[in-house]
Amino acid sequence: MLLIAVGCAGESAATGSPSTAPGSSTSPAATAESSSTTATTSTTTTSSTPATTATTSTTTTTTTTTVPAPTTTFEPLPDPWFTTTNAVFDDLARSNAAVTLTVVHRGGIVLSRASGTTIDGSPATSATPMVVASVSKLVTAMMIARLHEAGVIDVDEPMPWGELGIPAHLAWFDVTPRELLHHSSGMPVRRYEWFDGGLDCDAYLPLLVDDPPTRTRGRWTYSNGNYCALGLLVEHVTDASLDDAVRSVLADHLSSSGVHLTTGGQRPTDIEYRLGVGRLSRLGGAGAFIISTDDIAAMLASVTPEDLQVMTWPGLFVDQYGWGHTGSVDEAVACAWVVDEGRTVMAATVAGSTPSTGGALCDELVPALVVDLGIGQGLPDRSPP
Repeated sequence: MLLIAVGCAGESAATGSPSTAPGSSTSPAATAESSSTTATTSTTTTSSTPATTATTSTTTTTTTTTVPAPTTTFEPLPDPWFTTTNAVFDDLARSNAAVTLTVVHRGGIVLSRASGTTIDGSPATSATPMVVASVSKLVTAMMIARLHEAGVIDVDEPMPWGELGIPAHLAWFDVTPRELLHHSSGMPVRRYEWFDGGLDCDAYLPLLVDDPPTRTRGRWTYSNGNYCALGLLVEHVTDASLDDAVRSVLADHLSSSGVHLTTGGQRPTDIEYRLGVGRLSRLGGAGAFIISTDDIAAMLASVTPEDLQVMTWPGLFVDQYGWGHTGSVDEAVACAWVVDEGRTVMAATVAGSTPSTGGALCDELVPALVVDLGIGQGLPDRSPP
């Protein structure tokens, strides 16, 4: 198995408009005290300035002093208790079997909430993995970005369909990973067939590419097939399963709770997906991740300006506050959003049907978060919708 060290530390930043990719900025990472949670309990934490040390050699001929560690000045949050965001969480928790929420600000968890229980009956926490539907696409896109930066793949070169073992029509041979990232490859949609079960991603994808790309090539047309293909590309170049590749490449940003795929079934420490994860087996990199909101938020908080040369609109969704992605399958919805010029990340998942889509979940939580941060108000104006 090929292990690739491409982890990047630091903060991300992005804002954008429907016609441009999100922009970015960075600031020094800082330490923050993380909080443990219990069901339906919110916790806020404060961050401390990293201590600096100086040491002097004991020789009589030279003196060596270590360079002081950089310090970061933290501005107080307008609402350190996240009153509005907590109120939205409380409403969601009353209406669903389980809900998890994580907010990361300047590299540290400042709010973590969870309701419900795991499959084995333990109280859920924000570190508990659960089905995140199409928020999986953010994880896959981040993997593609890191592998591109490492020189393992080139997102502007044609997809190696033959090397992937995919008997694609010849007209697919000049389609690039960037087109797949942007949903502009001409991939057929087949919206409801993705949930029939029975085949996994690599067995189902050939059925989508045995004919030429559709007439939608060149413009955004959302299809899970694009990210199914990108997940297979990650597996090919890393010689590892998609979840193993994520654990290897993004290890610095993952907790010990365990990122895994629906194709391997659920674990006793997961929040249960009531309809059974077998129906999600075809999605692969498009929607098969089982992961915690802590891990999603930590990964997005580590996104770099270089990543955002690959992770761009319309693969990413953007609004007036920032960027992210939504996730929607029956009985599981998710929202992951980066706001405040990259300083703050929010990730939330719902096991239940209220609201019914990830977009509706973002419409509730993103406005609440930006009010608490003091950076805006009003419904997100999201593109793509």
